[in-house]
Amino acid sequence: MTHRVDHLRPLHNQRLLIWGLLALGLYDGTYVVQWWLGAPEPQFGDFFGFWSFGRFAATFGSAIYDPFSLVAYQHTLDTALTGGYPYPYPPTFLLILIPLGMMTLPLAYFCWIALTFSLYVFATLGRNWRSISSLALLTAPTTLLTVISGQNGLLSAALLIGGLRCLTRWPVYGGILLGLLTYKPQFLLLLPIVLIASRNIRAMLAACATVLFAVVVSSAALGWSIWQVWISGFPTFQHLLQANQASLDHLMPTMVAGARSIGAPASVGYMAQLLCSGVVGVLTWRACKRGISEQAIAMAAIGTIVVAPYAMIYDMPMIAAAVAIDWKARTSACVPIKIPEVVLVVALFACILGMVTSLLPFAASVLVFVLFLVIAGSRKAALNDGADEAGLPINANLPNSHG
Repeated sequence: MTHRVDHLRPLHNQRLLIWGLLALGLYDGTYVVQWWLGAPEPQFGDFFGFWSFGRFAATFGSAIYDPFSLVAYQHTLDTALTGGYPYPYPPTFLLILIPLGMMTLPLAYFCWIALTFSLYVFATLGRNWRSISSLALLTAPTTLLTVISGQNGLLSAALLIGGLRCLTRWPVYGGILLGLLTYKPQFLLLLPIVLIASRNIRAMLAACATVLFAVVVSSAALGWSIWQVWISGFPTFQHLLQANQASLDHLMPTMVAGARSIGAPASVGYMAQLLCSGVVGVLTWRACKRGISEQAIAMAAIGTIVVAPYAMIYDMPMIAAAVAIDWKARTSACVPIKIPEVVLVVALFACILGMVTSLLPFAASVLVFVLFLVIAGSRKAALNDGADEAGLPINANLPNSHG
């Protein structure tokens, strides 16, 4: 009888998890309905900006880096718009946005969310996408906030996680995906450490070739001067960012924004960011020297947010993906996930949701860094508990993960 009870306990726990995720999904649905009823401006949130970028660039090309012309154009698309959306991204991102700009706004939004979420789930879970982990990614607060804002956090996470997963078996494909991530350059800071430590020369060459190809294609499509215009116009965007910094800090889970939110001098925030980035760099180097394991992928994903000088709450899907990857690998290896780890993740996700209306960037930045340290120490803890080197597999799950 005891054996039968022990055998049924995992099934009972799985049912509890499913019910918990369904409850979270109900909350997410209620949140979305309330958001819609609140008549957000503009319709479909920040995605309106992406859609307008595509429509504008299709006609006016490099003039998209003139914020005044762009905002004036956006007001013709939505006369109720009170602000505006400047375009800070490299020209390569326009290659994705122009086709979306050719659609109606509602159709473009739903295509964008469906495509980026599908890529996000496949990059994280591969052929195991029909699983509880997939439901967890769908109901995670990080997904909710990205869907509501219509932002690109799901795409960034898909490129980063997918690129890292491909490094061992398909380094060229991995390099291509990481090269495409250059549309958000702040998320590239940790990648040289990952690629050099793991000795992925082919991936580095593929990433460089991808960037060069994207530069040529975007220049041919939008004008050969567009990259020069982007570079020369970057100080203008930085000035606009600094002018609106106070209204953005509560949405940024970074040490710099966190220091500003508690009234600390900017120098304190930059010093904390530098120190945390140094710790992340050293521990990620050590993990990647052993190979691109599930743990190393999770560390790189979380570390990318820690070291980024500019990150928003809609960039946090890569955090949820990192947790899913690490916990799945540890569960498969019979390495327990301790209650304090669960509490830490729940607290972080609650903090992320709270950042929409509250000034919590300091707490969020600290929790993200602590989560990185916990995952970095999970292998050592597993070995201390008696697990062998196979306890946290290196490359063992990659064939299924890649699909």
